[in-house]
Amino acid sequence: MGFFSSTNATGLSTSQRTGILFVILGNILFSAKAIFAKLIYPYGVDATTLMTLRLGFSFPFFAAVAIWSWRRKPGFRLSFRDWRQLSLFAFLGYYGASFLNFLGLKTVSAGLERLILFTYPTIVVVLSSLFRKIPITRQQGLALVLTYGGIGLVLVPGLRESTQMGWGALLILGSSISFAAYLLLVGDTIARLGSILYTSLVLMLAGTMTFIHFTLTRSLTDLEWPLEVYLLFLGLSIFSTVIPVFLISEGIRRLGASNTAIIASVGPVATIVLAFIFLHEPITLIQLAGTALVLVGVWQVSHRPDRPVGDTPVRVR
Repeated sequence: MGFFSSTNATGLSTSQRTGILFVILGNILFSAKAIFAKLIYPYGVDATTLMTLRLGFSFPFFAAVAIWSWRRKPGFRLSFRDWRQLSLFAFLGYYGASFLNFLGLKTVSAGLERLILFTYPTIVVVLSSLFRKIPITRQQGLALVLTYGGIGLVLVPGLRESTQMGWGALLILGSSISFAAYLLLVGDTIARLGSILYTSLVLMLAGTMTFIHFTLTRSLTDLEWPLEVYLLFLGLSIFSTVIPVFLISEGIRRLGASNTAIIASVGPVATIVLAFIFLHEPITLIQLAGTALVLVGVWQVSHRPDRPVGDTPVRVR
C-alpha cells in the first residue's frame, strides 16, 4: 500500500519528504515550460527550432552529469539491448512527446495544454487494458469519465471560436499518449541505472534525435535570433528542462510512479496561475471546474494501491 494511505505526514521518512518536495518543485518548473514557449513563439520560432535550441542549451549539462555519474560506477557497461531500450524511451518519453506538445502549444492555451498532458495516468490505464489485458474497474471507468469530461468542459467553448484549437488539443493528447506508453515500458530501468545516469543518457539521446530532425528539415540560419530569445531559451532549458527532469526522476525513485502522479496534480494548477501572471490568460469558472474534474479523475486512478501507474515493468523485446 502506498504511503499516502498508510501513514500520516509525521510518519513519512526523510527520503519520502524529500521526494515530495522534489516532485512539487519539479512539476511547478515543468509547468513553466508552456509559459516560455508562449513567450518565444511570437518571435517566429517554430516547434522544431524551439526543441533544438531547448535541448541544445541543455545537452552540455546532461553530458557532464552522465560522465560524472558513469565514473561513479566502476566497471559499468551498457549492452546493445540497453541502448536500444534507452533509444526507445528517449523517442517516446522526450523527443516524440515534446515535439507533439510544442506543436500543439501553437494553438492551445498554456492552461489547457497542461490539463491535457496531465491525463497520462488515465491513458496508462487504457493502454494497460488494451495491450496487457488488465480490466478497467468501475472506479477507473468513473475516473476516465471525470477526466475527459473536465477536458471537454474547458475545450468545447474554445472550439466554437477556433477549430485550430481542436487540432492543437489532439496533438497534445498524442503527446500524453506517447508519455503514457513510455511509462509502461520504462519498468525497472531507472532503478537499475540510477535516476541521474538514466535521465542524462535518455535526454542526450532525445537531443541527438532532435538535432538530426533539425539538420534534415532546417538550416543553420534558423538558429539566429535576438539576444532576448536566447535568454528565454536559456531559462526554458535550465529551469524547465534540466532541473525539473532530475527532480521528477529522483522523486519517482523515492516515491514510486503512483504517488508521484498524485502529487503532480500541482502541475495544472501551477500552469493556470503562471499563465495568468505572465501571459495574462484569464482564469474562468469553467476552467477551474474542468481542472477540478481532471484532478479528481487522475487522483482516483493514481491512488489505488493495487493498480499502480507505471510501476509495473514491461519488457522491451
